Amino acid sequence: MHTRTLIRGFILGIALLSPPAFSQPPGDAKVAVRVVRYDGLTDAIKQQRGKVVVVDFWADYCVPCKREFPKLVALHNQLAKDGLVAVSVSLDDLREDGAKDKVLQFLEKQKATFTNLILDEKPEFWQGKLKIDGPPLVMVFNREGILEQKFVDKDVDYAVIGKLVTELLRK
Repeated sequence: MHTRTLIRGFILGIALLSPPAFSQPPGDAKVAVRVVRYDGLTDAIKQQRGKVVVVDFWADYCVPCKREFPKLVALHNQLAKDGLVAVSVSLDDLREDGAKDKVLQFLEKQKATFTNLILDEKPEFWQGKLKIDGPPLVMVFNREGILEQKFVDKDVDYAVIGKLVTELLRK
């Protein structure tokens, strides 16, 4: 029974910590990355009610992801002041040696000062939840926290994403 209480408290603590994971760091913030579970991502997005949220799911092994990532950084730099919340979610496997370090090095090189997360779930789990085989995936949520559009694989085009985000910020 004592173990059950501890686990329940841990889960509650994680739930309470989830929304700040999506808060925008100050402009002079250092690049950081946090490990998270899938549970709570949807709730955390809904906590950003009133803001437009772009969630970029990527991986260090994904060449197209890394090629497009600087465009997420540019979008954040341009529109965060207008209500955009940018979030990157690495799908790299934390069981691989040095995975977190590789992710952090890439994010630092990109100067990704927004919220950066590493999803601590097995691929078959997130593949089922996100309905993808692998990255890239970008999801854009409107000010009500509702998914506006999902961009997968070759459809990930930050020119199109930027136009959608600009339209949503005007609403």
